Amino acid sequence: MATKVKLTTGKEKHVVYKKTTKRGEGKVGDIMVNHTNKDKGSYDTISLTRTAKAKTVKQGVKAEKDWHKKNDKITKMKTGGSAKSCWPGYEKKGSKTMYGKTYNNCVKK
Repeated sequence: MATKVKLTTGKEKHVVYKKTTKRGEGKVGDIMVNHTNKDKGSYDTISLTRTAKAKTVKQGVKAEKDWHKKNDKITKMKTGGSAKSCWPGYEKKGSKTMYGKTYNNCVKK
């Protein structure tokens, strides 16, 4: 597999790569992930070698996807959606935008 992989998971763009220089966070040889921080437009960098024990880029990609599957509730909350589709007795009929965030449009059944 390549030394740098771009992927989109959890509605966020990520770059998983093997660190080759001493600059920045992490050690040389660590598997790192950069993902956009919507608040600042910058990147957060996390060492997947430390957090998920990833030894290859392929393992790093898998760890990142698995993390987003397990933490889907948190991811949906950050992106403006709700963890559940709608309340009991309501059903989703598309979505609506309020104050720059997208929400489910829940109507009574």
